[in-house]
Amino acid sequence: MLIIARYINAIMHPAELMHQLLPHPIAKPWGRDRLPDWLGDVRGERIGEVIFTGGSSEQQDLLVKYILTSERLSIQVHPDDATARREGHAHGKDEAWYILDCKPGATIGLGFREAATQDDVRAAIAAGMLEKMIDWRPVFPGEFYMVPAGTVHAIGADIMLVEVQCNADITYRLYDYGRDRPLHVEQALACARLERYALPVPHIAADEERELLTAGHGPFGLRHVAFRAGEEIVAHDSCAAWFVPLEGTGSLSGAQWKNGECWILEAGDRLYAQSDGSALIAVPNANSKMP
Repeated sequence: MLIIARYINAIMHPAELMHQLLPHPIAKPWGRDRLPDWLGDVRGERIGEVIFTGGSSEQQDLLVKYILTSERLSIQVHPDDATARREGHAHGKDEAWYILDCKPGATIGLGFREAATQDDVRAAIAAGMLEKMIDWRPVFPGEFYMVPAGTVHAIGADIMLVEVQCNADITYRLYDYGRDRPLHVEQALACARLERYALPVPHIAADEERELLTAGHGPFGLRHVAFRAGEEIVAHDSCAAWFVPLEGTGSLSGAQWKNGECWILEAGDRLYAQSDGSALIAVPNANSKMP
């Protein structure tokens, strides 16, 4: 059980891991029985999420996780800052997805096929038909999706993605395909945009350098970087950055990193690649720090 072994190693040798965050597998009814080799193997449970924490995740501005599905997730929505604060939370939840892998024909649900009213949605939920109103679209490796707070969404089956999000655990379920879990229909409708999803969906090549979200103009900054063996990887020179290697290996101040991990880098940390690869680098929005 590689993930568990990493966790134990982190407890016994904290200095050796430096800025490395710890992978925490979470069982979900829509998860997978087996994980990719580079994430490890946890038998006996269906693992749907691998969340990276440093032991006090509530104090981190951002949260990084892998999501691995064998079934559709619930149709859900996250509140924006104003709605979340009315409910007693510090802030809302925006998230971004980078698709790592999926089976042919895999889909995600984003927004509605046509604009709807709250009464339309209530009636569809009561009739067990809400999924028919959702815009299910085919998904492909390398695609990037920004999912602002208020977007009604559902990740489909047979998908593996990296999610970067504002660090808030607030999810309102509208519909869950008959699973025995609570719904939050009125809370969801109070913050949901009952409309089509209209944001562009860029496809990112593995060797492409691209800014995906600009810090200061969104909930956080995010870019995709590609590197060659022997190169220095520039993370961020003025603030902490979350480094998520997707492919490749390298070093950080004497420590070794590889794909399937997540690191928080301080300003001035020097990263070097030992093999060709790619990564996501995220930075918090300076105007939306955690309290």
